[in-house]
Amino acid sequence: MKKKICVLHAQVPFERGGAELLVENLTRELNKRNFNAELVALPFKWYPNNTLLDNVLAWRMIDLSESNGNKIDLVIGTKFPSYAVKHDNKVIWLMHQFREAYDLCDNKDYAGLNTIPGGSSIRNKIEELDNKLIPEAKAIYTISKNVTNRLNKYNGIDSIPLYHPPMHVGKYETQSYDNYILSVGRLDMKKRVDLLIKALPYCDKSIKAYIAGRGAEQDKLRKLAHDLKVEDRVKFLGFVNDEDLIKLYANAFAVYFAPIDEDYGYITLEALLSKKPVVTCSDSGGVLEFVEDKKSAYVTEAYEVEIGEKINNLFQNKAQCKEMGQYGYNNVKNICWDDVIDKLTQSIK
Repeated sequence: MKKKICVLHAQVPFERGGAELLVENLTRELNKRNFNAELVALPFKWYPNNTLLDNVLAWRMIDLSESNGNKIDLVIGTKFPSYAVKHDNKVIWLMHQFREAYDLCDNKDYAGLNTIPGGSSIRNKIEELDNKLIPEAKAIYTISKNVTNRLNKYNGIDSIPLYHPPMHVGKYETQSYDNYILSVGRLDMKKRVDLLIKALPYCDKSIKAYIAGRGAEQDKLRKLAHDLKVEDRVKFLGFVNDEDLIKLYANAFAVYFAPIDEDYGYITLEALLSKKPVVTCSDSGGVLEFVEDKKSAYVTEAYEVEIGEKINNLFQNKAQCKEMGQYGYNNVKNICWDDVIDKLTQSIK
């Protein structure tokens, strides 16, 4: 009989991004390898403050020991607070903790818990719960060295990073190095798409910025492009289907991806697998685990003038784009699911 595995996910209703892709892909890959895997998700809401602890309690109260009289052999916790679940055979593959309680706790822009009324006591409780609930796992893995380092820094808990490929691995291609730089992902403040728009006035006027994705920052970004008089050079694409996205990567001369302290970042891997150089920032976290400055990417400070200069350099030297793209591709082409699945399922083999 196939071993039964529950992949656990905290889902913000009506939102879809890298986290959703990860748990869906993990479930699919487990089933491809002769496990019986099911994705189990609970809705997640982070406001008001006490709701955070209610979310932890909801996961803690779920009984996933069996289903319809059949034993559930393994549960895999992912992001906060899914790993709070009780199970005799719990493994964690951590996307991230609740960062507003840790590295972003003092950041007003991101509603860090130390910056809002009553937030500090909630922050302390989350840290206490993480220190108790995460070590319950039989094994603790993370999606990147960046997440591993955070977990060790703030909680003193050791873990092992496991890299995985993006959804369309094997389908990415290279066609041309056109006159646009591509930005992909949720339009969220942490992704810093605004820096790309602010950089355009310092670039050759032939350069376009194609922005694929939706999110809360869209209206602000449109206004910013208008105010800077670059709206004719910025194309907001909204949701892009998989086939068109692969083509956008295939024909960009470079990819901009400069989030603040990213956990992982599929966009980095998608760009490199499409043999395109990346423009990113020195504080972009997990992105920096896959790129090398001046070899597969330009790594700058989060400053629009410098970003603009690097974008310009790439646009004016397409041979360099090709060379850097090939270098990046060679560094990530062997990332696959086999090792991830092997490690996560060791306890049921």
